Amino acid sequence: MPSTVYKIASLMVVCVGVTSGYADRLIEIPDAPEERPLLKSIYAGSHDLQDFLEDETKAVVFVFISQVCPVAQQYVPRLNELDQTYRTQGIQFVAVYSNSRVNLMSMARHAHDADIHFLAMLDHEHRLADLLGVEVTPEVVVVDAKMIKRYQGAIDDQFTKRGRTRKADKEYLLDAIEAVVNDGQVARPHVPPSGCRLERHKKLLPTREVTYHRDIEPIFQRKCQCCHRAGNVAPFELLTYEDAYYSSATIAEVVEERRMPPWHGDVNPKFGKFAHDRRLTEEEIGLILAWADADGPRGEPADAPAAIDWPDSDAWSIGEPDFIYKMEKPFQIPRSGVLDYQFFRIRLNFPEDRWVQAVELKPGNVEVVHHITMHLVESSDKNYSTIAGMLELYGVDNAQARMIGDYVPGDPFSAKTFSEGLALRLPRNSDVIFEIHYTPNNREATTDRSSVGFRWSEAPPQNELRSMVFRKPVGRFMIPPGAHHFRMEDSYYFREDVYLDAIRAHFHLRGKSYRLELVERDEITGQITQRETVFTIPAWDLDWQRTYELDEPLAVMAGQELLATGHFDNSKWNPNNPDSTRAVPWGQQTYDEMFNSRFIVRQAGASHDRTSPAPPSPTFPLPGSQTTAVNADAFDEADEVDGADEVDGADGADEVNEPRPVRANTD
Repeated sequence: MPSTVYKIASLMVVCVGVTSGYADRLIEIPDAPEERPLLKSIYAGSHDLQDFLEDETKAVVFVFISQVCPVAQQYVPRLNELDQTYRTQGIQFVAVYSNSRVNLMSMARHAHDADIHFLAMLDHEHRLADLLGVEVTPEVVVVDAKMIKRYQGAIDDQFTKRGRTRKADKEYLLDAIEAVVNDGQVARPHVPPSGCRLERHKKLLPTREVTYHRDIEPIFQRKCQCCHRAGNVAPFELLTYEDAYYSSATIAEVVEERRMPPWHGDVNPKFGKFAHDRRLTEEEIGLILAWADADGPRGEPADAPAAIDWPDSDAWSIGEPDFIYKMEKPFQIPRSGVLDYQFFRIRLNFPEDRWVQAVELKPGNVEVVHHITMHLVESSDKNYSTIAGMLELYGVDNAQARMIGDYVPGDPFSAKTFSEGLALRLPRNSDVIFEIHYTPNNREATTDRSSVGFRWSEAPPQNELRSMVFRKPVGRFMIPPGAHHFRMEDSYYFREDVYLDAIRAHFHLRGKSYRLELVERDEITGQITQRETVFTIPAWDLDWQRTYELDEPLAVMAGQELLATGHFDNSKWNPNNPDSTRAVPWGQQTYDEMFNSRFIVRQAGASHDRTSPAPPSPTFPLPGSQTTAVNADAFDEADEVDGADEVDGADGADEVNEPRPVRANTD
């Protein structure tokens, strides 16, 4: 095939042992799109080799790595050190995942768990490995700015086949980088690597015929149609064969990359599993890919499952509410621009506590409502549309924000019916504040009238649920320009034993990944002595801020530390980044940044059962507040109410937390 030659260079043929590559060899990149190396980032963006070469780039170090090779795992800390040392000297490190079984989500998961500080890229159809003659993981290839291969092979001599030493004696990669940085010759341009053979097998797909009606339609009914129908957030419907057939190429791509159905969190199996998990199984993914690859056979209509009678998009998922609030006036959203967060007061002022058995927020215009948060405040005429009002709403010095529900696209928690014996308390003499983040559609001006519905519990609950939000507060962080893997930590504590039922992380556009751990520390040094991961989001996506509900609650003891770690990508490689040259502070708008964790918790009783009885008048302290008594007898039935006064919107923010130790930020 014809190739593009970027520079003219003398070629030096070198014996390469198990590889078939050369050093000091000009890399000839095929012109044919189906043969050119195609690298995909954790954000699913595609990159050509030239994307890694900037004006200041002296060389790119491609590190071919594996999720399963133990030798590759051993080298990650050393590679991180080299990246840290040479990134400011024009050396770009790239972790390349070429094995056949790797997908975007498994790559992101491994890069997150292994704490790889540099770029991670999926080598589509192992084209880059083929071009460079890579056969082993870990294997490194150093390519200079003229697209000349300067070194290929082992990182050092610490690991050899069936052997290892306590430390490396010869630093092959380091020596090669030093030579390139100093415009010198690489003394040893190739050293055979040791490790695990690269997988080049074809993906295993079903060998029998796969048809839409028999195999694919049931999957779409279970996992896709809840969103892919009229009036919902998905961009197209998936209710008929025609819907699926004409979108089959797109469906295959997003399914293979694990971008759809949208689910980004992982839970440690030791702590159970997720409730309402919509992820596709590997078998389901294989069926969809095989069906699309075969040009979408229809099959026999007699094999089709019975059609689901989906409710109208205006219907309430929680059933008919006892209380409905709808914005009295349509709110005007301009065609384009950035809007401040908008605040609307729902005047309640009930003389007694109300217990919420179910709550559902319904955006009036799903195209422009990014998310809705509902805050509990004392009933008054106070206007929260000023900066001072916002600070009071969210608290100063990490006072606890009081929330009772939210809407995020695609999140089942936006319409939540709680299990028997569980309910949220809506205190007497309280109002609710709608906080809405609008994003103009850049096509035309439009309006929104969002609403919320409550169903009251028929009796006081055995366990009160609380929505508790912690945040890295204002002034506690600044993300440097260009930082690809900026790390922040935050610690959370509860003053009494609690059961944790659900978790939701919150970042903005620079968010990259999230980890929540249970940790123990040395009482004298403060160093972590034991840590267990509870929950992770290996690849953060602002558009899918799901609340992840556990099928069984997690017990967290009073004073036990939950350590949250967030990574942020303020580099050009983040396709959502509005400005990689800007230092990014805390801020309400998405062009600034946040680091929040929200938990749905309840006071721990004598049993882990979700409906275990609690004392008649339990005390349930909030972080940063005095103990709050729950009056389980203050309950009365309510009439349905519709409508409330509107309050002009202004600057908003997200979520706040209690005072606690602050960990140092490191890049």
